[in-house]
Amino acid sequence: MADNNEKLERLRRQIQAAAENDAKRILDEADKYSDAVLAEEQARLEKEHGGLMLSASSKFEAEERKRVSQARYEADRKVLMHRNRLVGQLFDEIRSELESFTASKKYENYLKRCAEDAVKQTGDIKGAVIRCRRKDEKLVRGLFGAAAEIKTDSSINIGGLMFGFPGKGIFIDLTLDTAFENSREEFSSNAQMQL
Repeated sequence: MADNNEKLERLRRQIQAAAENDAKRILDEADKYSDAVLAEEQARLEKEHGGLMLSASSKFEAEERKRVSQARYEADRKVLMHRNRLVGQLFDEIRSELESFTASKKYENYLKRCAEDAVKQTGDIKGAVIRCRRKDEKLVRGLFGAAAEIKTDSSINIGGLMFGFPGKGIFIDLTLDTAFENSREEFSSNAQMQL
C-alpha cells in the first residue's frame, strides 16, 4: 500500500505541475496579446487623431480588459476541466488496482491487519459487529466468526471492514471505500487550491 501511496503522490504532483504550467502559459499568452493589442491601438489612435481620441482609447482599453478577463476565466475553466479529467482517470486506475488487490491472496492478510488495528483501538474484537461486503462474507466468517457477529453491508464495494462495538459506542471504519473517497476528496481539494 505504501507503493500505491507513493505512486498516488507522484502522479498527483505530475498532474498538478502540468496543469499549473498549462494555466501559466495560457495566461501569459493572453497578457502578451492584450498588451500588444492595446499598444497597437494606442499608437494608431495617437497617430490618427491625437488627443481627441483619448476618451475612445479609454473605452477601448476597458473593453479589452473585459475581453482579457473573459479569456483568463475561460483558460482557468479549461485547465480545471482538464485537471478534473486527469484526476478522474488517475482514480479510475487506482480503483482498478484496489479491486485487483482485493482479488489477490494478500487481501486476507489485509483483513487480519484491519482486525489488529481495531484491537489496538479497543482492546478486543469480541462482541463486535463486523461489516463486510457480501463477496467477503465467507472469508470474514472464517477469520473472525467465532469472536464477532458478521454482517454484510451494501455500502462496502471495494473492500475492507467496519467494526461496531455497540456496548462501547465505538465505530471504526477501515474500508477501502472510505480511504479511497477520502484520498480522492483531499487530492481534488488540494489540487484546486493550487489553481
